Amino acid sequence: MRAHDERSIDDIAAAWVAREDRAPLSAGDAMARDAWLQADVRHFGAYARAHAVLARTARARALSNGTAAISADPAPPRFRRARRVLRWAAGMAAVLSLLAIGVHRQHDDAEYYATRRGEILRVPLEDGSAITLDSDSQVRVHYTGERRSITLLQGEALFDVAKNPGRPFVVRAQETDVTAVGTSFAVSLNERRSGGVEVLVREGVVDVADTQGAVAPARLLANYRALANRSHGIRIEAVPAEDLEQQLAWREGMLSFNGDTLSVAAAQFLRYSDTRIVIDDPVVGSRRIVGLYSASDPLGFARSVALSLGLVVEQQGKVVRLRTPESAPHAAHSMQ
Repeated sequence: MRAHDERSIDDIAAAWVAREDRAPLSAGDAMARDAWLQADVRHFGAYARAHAVLARTARARALSNGTAAISADPAPPRFRRARRVLRWAAGMAAVLSLLAIGVHRQHDDAEYYATRRGEILRVPLEDGSAITLDSDSQVRVHYTGERRSITLLQGEALFDVAKNPGRPFVVRAQETDVTAVGTSFAVSLNERRSGGVEVLVREGVVDVADTQGAVAPARLLANYRALANRSHGIRIEAVPAEDLEQQLAWREGMLSFNGDTLSVAAAQFLRYSDTRIVIDDPVVGSRRIVGLYSASDPLGFARSVALSLGLVVEQQGKVVRLRTPESAPHAAHSMQ
């Protein structure tokens, strides 16, 4: 997608958010907005980013000068300034990004946050807790006086929970609820083996339960992992502290593999980059690897594993192929 198209989408999204902030939309305008949002998945992301910029700007102004009215300009200067700052930050760190994508839904009083491919986002919450979102992830946040409810809609997130025994912090992911009072834990829908929900506890204690009570619940301590799948129940494994931190290396823009297959690793890189690693030979794809790699450098990863496994790397545009020397007819022109 061209940069001009991206700017146009961001400008339209900013205009919609500005109109909503000035006054409630008419029924016709609301239908037009919803139709625009549904027309392209990129529209939702731009709309979410615009809401986040507005929310942060309003909060900052309220703290310093009081809440100010939004400009009537359909693309206010503060949106343009924020986009310039965010583009600069993304350039300084290819994987870590300050793009906060938050949507405030009036009909359910919840907030939605999401990251695009290649972005990592830390979201501070009102109670002192924080969510760190991995690339291409989405969460819904809904706080009441009795309960702090989070829904992991996509991807993976790390939760640092402020202690409050009277107000449980509950993360729902598919058919699994994870409940904590004050702790640090990660929940992932990207579990590489069973395809279920993975819960990884860094600090404290969490309870893992099926939302319908279909399987026996489990209590997890620090340095333990639960793999939850309604078909197989909840399986608990100990995780050495060093391995646990490596598994959360995505917070620093890294990917850690410990016995994963090349095919699994290739799929993981696709979550952070639009460069695709293709492995045509299933035997090659089943080779297992160990190592820590930059999530934003799939070509560097391919070159590294090719060197260690005796493979050949071929690149054509956004596609990188890993082959055996025997199956690479143009190996003489390959990049190794």
